[in-house]
Amino acid sequence: MKLMYSIPGKMWWINNFLDHKTYKSIHNAIFKERKKLNLHSVEGKWDKNIIGNNIPPLRIGIDNYKPFEILKTLIKHNIYFKIEDVEKITSTIHYMKKETGISWHLDSGWKYGASYYINHKWNSHWGGEFMFTYNKNHGFIPVVGNSLVIVKPPIEHKVNPILSPVIPRISVQMFMK
Repeated sequence: MKLMYSIPGKMWWINNFLDHKTYKSIHNAIFKERKKLNLHSVEGKWDKNIIGNNIPPLRIGIDNYKPFEILKTLIKHNIYFKIEDVEKITSTIHYMKKETGISWHLDSGWKYGASYYINHKWNSHWGGEFMFTYNKNHGFIPVVGNSLVIVKPPIEHKVNPILSPVIPRISVQMFMK
């Protein structure tokens, strides 16, 4: 695990978050089974302003999947940040193909939001960056497999539209209350 960037008390980006074996098991399970997953559009479920002019992401909620439970435990008990008073963590697979993106938003109503990146092959020209702005801090986090971005709202952020015509951007999204 390596802390790559942080806004103290508000945002953390960690590379090599899981051991290689656990990461590969999650990666392989999602990529091999992605056509069998019952992915559905967020259109009509999310506020239209979050989707903006983008194609809405596809997603599916996942409960009781052992590798995700390991991921949740490591998020709660991590050396780089302390999560307090979290009673519930949801986990959802986000599947974003070409022209899919998420407009600026704050994740209001949640104590924390986290994105765990699945793609181990991603070209910087394919978009999908996590953009953020908070006080005088602003920038982007690239798509890097086996990395985690965790945000404590309110931090305004978005996902740039995907430009890859072939490979989707896949992440595990977790929200904590």
